[in-house]
Amino acid sequence: MSETANRKQYDVVVAEDELLILENLVKKINSMSLPFCVKGAFEDGDSALEFIKTNHVDLVITDIKMPFMNGLELSRVLHASYPSIKILIISGYNEFTLAQEAIEYQVKGFLLKPIRQEQLEQALTKLLIELDSENDTFQASVPEHLKTMGKEEIAGCVEKYLKENFQKQISMGDISDKLGFAPDYLSHLFKKYHDESPVRYLTALRINYAKQLLIRQPDLDVAVIGEMSGYPDPVYFSKVFKKNTGMWPSQYRAEGGCQR
Repeated sequence: MSETANRKQYDVVVAEDELLILENLVKKINSMSLPFCVKGAFEDGDSALEFIKTNHVDLVITDIKMPFMNGLELSRVLHASYPSIKILIISGYNEFTLAQEAIEYQVKGFLLKPIRQEQLEQALTKLLIELDSENDTFQASVPEHLKTMGKEEIAGCVEKYLKENFQKQISMGDISDKLGFAPDYLSHLFKKYHDESPVRYLTALRINYAKQLLIRQPDLDVAVIGEMSGYPDPVYFSKVFKKNTGMWPSQYRAEGGCQR
């Protein structure tokens, strides 16, 4: 039995708009004797983000230039809303300056095209050390009293945490750290007892709170309301609000909260 069969596997999402490069990258990652497994491969940032919203992801490898949502914007959203996810940026030589802008989003490294096997393996090995270190710390900090709780009680703890912290930048990784159970396990339990994923529940909490602020605090700027509701990126806040209500925040306020 291989060594990786007995250790934690880390879930990877790859976003690259050139299909041949995307397929080649996925093949390279899955063929390595490292505990990384590609769970999703997408040709644009929007599709990758939609997958991340409902699935546990440890690492995102994204091209800097893509249609709909580029790698820089995807990195910004991940840094704001999913800070536990590690990011590697793919760039061409003439895009390197642009890629460096992503440093402020705590990107862990850059992969220069054409991506060589050695380059990729070196970057992943470096990340593996960091991920293993974080995982070991997590395993050692599991609260003893939570180990005796029933599944419904654990799901209730997730709900309580979401209600008390929805205004902050939280992710399933944060809740996992707090409660001492794997993110996928917590998501499964929550969905079983609440009929929706923790991510959708969190979004509903935030959007409902934003609705109240838009109507009750007419002098507050929309960007400020977004930040108070858990969305520090005003552009992303507006997109999420419109997706969930059918209206932009300013429209919702102008029409007095009459949702379409």
